[in-house]
Amino acid sequence: MITTIYEAEVLEAYHQNLKKFSRLDHIEVVAVPDCKTPPAVFERAQSLCDRGLKVHCPTLEEQEVFLRSVGFPPELVPFDSDNRRNVGYLLALASGTDFLISIDDDNYCMEEEDIFGQHAVVCAEAAEHTVTASATGFFNICSLLEFEKPAPVYPRGFPYFARHKEENPLLARESVAVRMNAGLWTLDPDVDAITWLVTLPRVKSFKGTSIVLARDTWSPVNTQNTALARNAIPAYYFIKMGYPIAGMPIDRYGDILSGYFAQACVKHLGGAVRVGTPIAEHRRNSHNYLKDAANELACILLLEELLPWLRELRLSGVTFSDAYASLSFEIEAAVERFRGGLWTDPTRGYFHQVAYYMRSWLSACRQILGS
Repeated sequence: MITTIYEAEVLEAYHQNLKKFSRLDHIEVVAVPDCKTPPAVFERAQSLCDRGLKVHCPTLEEQEVFLRSVGFPPELVPFDSDNRRNVGYLLALASGTDFLISIDDDNYCMEEEDIFGQHAVVCAEAAEHTVTASATGFFNICSLLEFEKPAPVYPRGFPYFARHKEENPLLARESVAVRMNAGLWTLDPDVDAITWLVTLPRVKSFKGTSIVLARDTWSPVNTQNTALARNAIPAYYFIKMGYPIAGMPIDRYGDILSGYFAQACVKHLGGAVRVGTPIAEHRRNSHNYLKDAANELACILLLEELLPWLRELRLSGVTFSDAYASLSFEIEAAVERFRGGLWTDPTRGYFHQVAYYMRSWLSACRQILGS
């Protein structure tokens, strides 16, 4: 699944990769256009279909009809926003897919990596993996990468309270069922704008070992090279941004919040999160890092308070849908207890809105699944 406002050249690389590893018959690409998406994307989609890669590229009108058909109000998915990913996720769920792969339009698959095969780990039975536990409760996935300039680098969404501390990771071989897989990147890592402004990191290579997070160990998970098992999709609503928090705009962390929330459900249900392969070559689109920093700050501050609470939270339910519903109600209760400069009535109102959207999303997922 991909959203784009560019010409989706990246799909040519995926076509070559899927063809090389004989995966063309195993996959359907959902390319979700937005208001700014050029007509060339539709032409490319047709060209790829003619060459054996199934690509579904619905028009804005077709997207609206689909959302209404599954009971998800189209107005809950704003235009000109990365929130359009939700359309693709629901389309993938409705297609009957075994698992979902979410990619960004600037993440190019590596020629030598079987991207489908690596991400398919989320459908596998429990198997032996290298599992890591961190003394801080958070594992720095950037430690799996080799950088051009030695410096402490942390992924976007990694809490600041857990940075620059000794993680003392403990490795063990355990049998686990992976239900969420986060692929890493070469060239441009996914770090926050503050890190871009201060460090300007560049990734030379992946060190070569994928790891699984222990149940008490967490990491941010984005949407740019990530896979989930089909039954976990109902816990993967992309959180709506664009709301002022204590006078600051909130943006660019919808995927980070959705990743943490899905991770909570995966852990609750006894599944695991794997990090490492497949590696993507991240040829990052142009960014204004000062503007990005201004838009990210409110979310950074919110995570400092949300994540300690989320780590201790005990959900209920025996399915991903039930666990995610439980999480939505727990969020509403928790924000009423939080105190401090960020926790104004409008901030609490925002999270009540988020919880409502989560349940609206669940309703659509349940309608698709017939439950």
